[in-house]
Amino acid sequence: MSAKITINAQPRWPDVNDDYAIQFEGHSIGRVRLDGTNWVWSITIPMALPEWAEGTAASRDEGFKALAAAWGKLLAQTNPERLQRAWELEKAFETRQQKKRPKPEQAQP
Repeated sequence: MSAKITINAQPRWPDVNDDYAIQFEGHSIGRVRLDGTNWVWSITIPMALPEWAEGTAASRDEGFKALAAAWGKLLAQTNPERLQRAWELEKAFETRQQKKRPKPEQAQP
């Protein structure tokens, strides 16, 4: 029996219920969104990913479950040091993005 994977899904924007950012232990790991009549899910961490790291589902909840199952598989198959490098890249990207944002006192009207 494999360990249960718990993911956290939050709408990417307020009042939008068809596009979700997915997190695992505080790290951004993917996205589930409505595309026409199907829900598209994908793991989006900064490393090469196998083809099975994305797919479609008939419902939002099925998309969440499919992403969680794929994430569990990826965790089982990925060297912990490689995953740590992905987290470091994620942090470096977030830091760079914060530096690009204007500070409130610098914002133009």
